[in-house]
Amino acid sequence: MKHDKTLCLANEPLRSGATILLALAIAVRFVEPTIAQQDNVGEGQRIWAEKGQCQECHGWAGNGERSTLHAEGKAPSLRLTQLTPDQIRMTIQCGRPGTAMPHFDRFAYTDKRCYDMTAADLGDSVPNRAAITLQPNEIDALADYIAAMIKGAGPVTRSQCLAFFKASAGVRCEQYPAK
Repeated sequence: MKHDKTLCLANEPLRSGATILLALAIAVRFVEPTIAQQDNVGEGQRIWAEKGQCQECHGWAGNGERSTLHAEGKAPSLRLTQLTPDQIRMTIQCGRPGTAMPHFDRFAYTDKRCYDMTAADLGDSVPNRAAITLQPNEIDALADYIAAMIKGAGPVTRSQCLAFFKASAGVRCEQYPAK
């Protein structure tokens, strides 16, 4: 019996080492997506600012204050949205039936990928197709950006404005409070 206890104690450091290695492997697994997510959020901001024309209706800060007179109307503030990340993605992909929110998926409503409906199901309520369509990975990046950086961000601040516009911010950002 004593021999068995000694054997068990001798294996204890091995178990501790294996536990530590397992914990490290799990930690690395969770750190990797965070880095990838940050890249995705950065790409989403680029799409928001340059390709998707989102700020035309939602404003550069996503607060619903449009940037140009070309927008059809005041879009909702995404800073106040209660949508989940998956719902944000679906809204980008499929637009909002019966509203001015266009769909960015070239094939939306050709099958049941959008709200489990086709164009025939929606009739006159089919959202317009956006002038620029996005690939699925671009829709994911844009949804990640909105969920991570705009949703729940509170009132617009000067530091957010400076971060968004960088060197071209000029006097544009002075209208916002410092914090």
